[in-house]
Amino acid sequence: MSRIKWTEKKIAERQKAGYGEGSGSAYNPWLEVFDLSSTGRSRRVWSSKTGRAHHLFSDVEHDIFIAAEWSRSVIDIREQYPLDREITQTVAHDLKIRHPHYPGTQVPTVMTVDFLLTVRTADGEDYIALNAKRDEEAEDEISLEKLEIQRSYFQALGIPHHLIYHSRIPKQKIANIYWIRDAQLKTGETEPHAGFYDQLKSRMAGELASYDASEATSLAAYCASFDARYGVEPGTGLRIARMLMQERALLANLNSPNLANDPIGSFLMTSRAGRLRAVGGKNAV
Repeated sequence: MSRIKWTEKKIAERQKAGYGEGSGSAYNPWLEVFDLSSTGRSRRVWSSKTGRAHHLFSDVEHDIFIAAEWSRSVIDIREQYPLDREITQTVAHDLKIRHPHYPGTQVPTVMTVDFLLTVRTADGEDYIALNAKRDEEAEDEISLEKLEIQRSYFQALGIPHHLIYHSRIPKQKIANIYWIRDAQLKTGETEPHAGFYDQLKSRMAGELASYDASEATSLAAYCASFDARYGVEPGTGLRIARMLMQERALLANLNSPNLANDPIGSFLMTSRAGRLRAVGGKNAV
């Protein structure tokens, strides 16, 4: 339930304050997790891609966010993006659907799409709108009416609009991306010394470049050996490997049920030490 008492004055105040405006690190979502009296599965998640914390209201939104942040074609992620009320009300009228109102009021709701993605294309940049839903919402009449308004809204703007149900999300792939993502330096985290991780990434990249597809040693076993050989804390090597995966210097099969147990030969090193770069490959995403 919203903590905000929605009135036309409150909407005007939020618009003036810049909610729902901006891009990249300067974007302010129309709704934030603090606006809800019961947060449930809501959370704030930092993104190094956008340089800000994202406000996500469900596990479905979180999974979609993780996938969007991983994708190299997605260059900006704007969640809880507000739609123009004049247009949504016109669309609702044309569809003969009652426009949603804030509970207990006659104030038309500022409708939001869960995500508006900016994607890189061969011709420049484009937009994609996404709504995240749980499967049980598929039969909810009010939810479907809202989605129909949004579908027509974005169709009029020439922006593709997609509905993603939780059951259709590739859970193993998302889990692996999250595992890779979790190895990256956290906000406020410091290295043992300047350049510590870059130096180890360069060493590991150089070693892995010499491995071939027949190598049966598991990634975990190789990383444990790496820790011992370079005298670093146990687990450091596996973290370095995940950092290389994040940079796409080391490509992995994201559908694997356990990447750490996969043989070294199943990974693809795409660049030489000191010259890390992202390239395409059969395991790339």
